[in-house]
Amino acid sequence: MKNLFQFLVLFLSIYSCTSRLPLHSFEEEIPTAAPDYTKINHWMAHPDKLDQSNSRPENVVNDTFHLDSIDVFFVYPTIYFKGSEWNAEIEDEKLNKRISNLVLKNQANVFSKMANIYSPIYRQMHIHGYKDNINGIKAFDVAYEDVENAFKYYLKNLNKGNRIVLAGHSQGTHLLQKLCNDYIFEDDTLLKRIELAYLIGDLSIRTFSNSKFSMCEEPDDLNCYLSWNSFPAGSSVSAFKNQNIPVSNPITFRDNGHASLYNMHKGILFSSFKFIYRKSKILNSKSLSVISKDGLLLVEIENFPLWKIYKKLLGNNYHFLDYNLFWMNIRENFYHRMQTR
Repeated sequence: MKNLFQFLVLFLSIYSCTSRLPLHSFEEEIPTAAPDYTKINHWMAHPDKLDQSNSRPENVVNDTFHLDSIDVFFVYPTIYFKGSEWNAEIEDEKLNKRISNLVLKNQANVFSKMANIYSPIYRQMHIHGYKDNINGIKAFDVAYEDVENAFKYYLKNLNKGNRIVLAGHSQGTHLLQKLCNDYIFEDDTLLKRIELAYLIGDLSIRTFSNSKFSMCEEPDDLNCYLSWNSFPAGSSVSAFKNQNIPVSNPITFRDNGHASLYNMHKGILFSSFKFIYRKSKILNSKSLSVISKDGLLLVEIENFPLWKIYKKLLGNNYHFLDYNLFWMNIRENFYHRMQTR
């Protein structure tokens, strides 16, 4: 019951807020100030500051997964649900705190102690932008401008010759795809430096293609990308099915179309919040199996007390758990994969 409650806290923290929507056109909006990436406080995560990307679950704190000379450029997902502007303000302290607690502490921290994590604050598009093709595209372009500027600044001033990994989720992945298509793929030398990309939680990945940067097929492949969108097995998600969407298996990390065995699952990250639980934990190993089908990652969960109750809250989509469900498998694979070179 305690484990389920921790998950419920995470779910309600993200989705229970009453949404405020932009009711005006994008052109009527006064542009918010752009980030200045020379300032460390315009980075959600940075090796020279103490942030939640450095946090690890209580029972993983002493693991031996340590690597050197690797950078992860992480772009966080949409957390801007409640606001009247098309793009979030970078100085919104409440929003930035939510990004830190909900994203850095659940997603970016999977790379902690194995990489320098750089995550730029950007003027993210309001969630409503996905429903408004006219204003949403313009707001997305503002977000992309920030991410591209951050990446260029990172390359010039922060990378120092380190190996480069891209990682994102949802809107963050959508932005990274555009960064690859519009900027990275135009420079073969730069492309060769991108050793791995986690393009998670965005169904538009079907438009992402480059003969020199394809999906990873084996657990130790490099210079490739990983991608999945999590849904419950047996659910009716026909609207999302598309055989042209590549799907990675975040347990086996093999592209063979086979379901993973339950005993291969390393555990789920149960998040924590200071006002309820002070520590996060990896729990419920061997509790799920996954298989890729029709462009989706279908998740079968067993040996998880009261999961049926939680599933009713989530409905037919495990989107915001794309990292949590496989957190330990992702971490272990990253460690072993990056050691192959």
